[in-house]
Amino acid sequence: MSAGSLAIEATVSQLDGLTVGGAMRRSARLHGSLPFLKCEGKVSTFAETDAEVDQFASSLLGLGLARGDHLGVWLTNSREWVLCFLACARIGVVLVPINTRYTAAEAGYILAQSDARAVVMTRRMWGNDYLAMLAQISPAIASATEAPLSVPELPKLRHLICVGPDAPACAIRFESMCEGARTDALAAAESAVQVTDPLIIVYTSGTTGKPKGAMHNHRVTKQATRVGLMLGLEPGGRALGHLPLYHVAGLYMAMVPAMTLGGCYVAMPQWDTGAALDLLERERISCFGGIPTHFVDLANHPTISARDLSHLKCAWIGGAPVMQSTFRGFMQAMGLQHLMSTYGMTENTISTTFNRPDDSVDVCCQNLAPVLGPSEIRIIDPGSGAVLGPGETGEIQCRGETVMMGYYKNPEATAETITPEGWLRTGDLGSIDAQGYISISGRLKEMYKSGGTNVYPVEIEQHLVRHPAVLIAAVVGVPDDRLGEVGFAFVQPNEGRSLDHAELRAHCKGTLADYKVPRYLSLVSELPRTSTGKIQRSALLDLARKELAARRAAQQAF
Repeated sequence: MSAGSLAIEATVSQLDGLTVGGAMRRSARLHGSLPFLKCEGKVSTFAETDAEVDQFASSLLGLGLARGDHLGVWLTNSREWVLCFLACARIGVVLVPINTRYTAAEAGYILAQSDARAVVMTRRMWGNDYLAMLAQISPAIASATEAPLSVPELPKLRHLICVGPDAPACAIRFESMCEGARTDALAAAESAVQVTDPLIIVYTSGTTGKPKGAMHNHRVTKQATRVGLMLGLEPGGRALGHLPLYHVAGLYMAMVPAMTLGGCYVAMPQWDTGAALDLLERERISCFGGIPTHFVDLANHPTISARDLSHLKCAWIGGAPVMQSTFRGFMQAMGLQHLMSTYGMTENTISTTFNRPDDSVDVCCQNLAPVLGPSEIRIIDPGSGAVLGPGETGEIQCRGETVMMGYYKNPEATAETITPEGWLRTGDLGSIDAQGYISISGRLKEMYKSGGTNVYPVEIEQHLVRHPAVLIAAVVGVPDDRLGEVGFAFVQPNEGRSLDHAELRAHCKGTLADYKVPRYLSLVSELPRTSTGKIQRSALLDLARKELAARRAAQQAF
């Protein structure tokens, strides 16, 4: 283990045995006067936030919520979201974040499946009436006049807590729950919470079926703190909270590291490139990261060259493989000394791998990174189950304290995902080199076979974006009578540029084997994405099949 890794683990070890509530108490003691939470102009110190957490936690206890109960949070990034998370953690109530982009049906499924006993929400966001959506989920709520609630669609729900004005008669005002003093019951409730208790249930995006709730315990603070240390976050530093807190990246790679390391979490309710640049500059942000889309937006903003981002020396990028041809452009546009690649997934907390500060740009831009922390990693042949050696491509499997506890009330899915020996089947393809650096080839389900040979879309996409006309590319496999499957490329061109299939094939010739060259091409104005900004390949596959059917019907082909 390197000297830097030893130093990181020495710091992280100070959190051993601490729950999230205990970690917040520690930071309030060490950094009490430092700003911790800034949202829309309001700033709270660590000491002030800790006191508010006590008040809100006491109020939750007063409503009858206790260790092991579940509370839904249907809010955007805000001080109320953070207070909910910390207060629940303090008394052992399990937080259930709800994606603010979900429909009523999607949110209703999560509230019901998670057995939420209370939900914290606001009436309106971005023109959406969330209480009207709640009434769609359970019509009886609209006419309820008092608590506790009793509605057939959400049999466990007892309390509705609303942020802001214009709440229904049956709701409790969030603001009133942050008033009053710490109760005697709080100390007993806090002392009963264990680090192995469930902390949060994070629902997956559900692109291939109903969302599954990944359960994590209080040990997430350690991996989150490692990320903060890799980014150089120190007391007084500032982390931009632009990634949604309902997703593990926003929570564990910004808010929690700020909480454990004495930083200030600057909440951003929704992504807006100009607003993000304003905050990066004005707040002198030192801790930042995101998916490639965020970096594309920032690097292409017309004011980027005039911004003073000197406090932002390094950042992380993940969520999707980073195209080598644009990696250095991101660094140059933002004046970054380091841009660290990271790979992770909801079921394994956050970052399974993370570049070291001394890794070269050449290493980082190839999406090569070592394991972060003490987790075990192995590569498995998807067919035989054999453990593969250095350089061989197979399924990435992880084991250690970062692996989720399982899926809530879904033992079948848990057994399919976690082996009896504790190995998490990630469904991701990759390899490990002789130095222990992991590279990602794509998803096991995204891999297709052309003429009996495995094809990994990421490799093709990496090459396609080297063409000057290509901004973003995504490749899926589609059926072919002769070869089984062939590639269908969706390309979003750079503004003002165009290209045809012949030009794209010429670009690939001599670099990619012929079976890897996409058979079909479709130019699009934008690629479909999930609620967390990742390319939605299932939607692309549907589009490809429909387009192929239309082409064949019209007897057209490239």
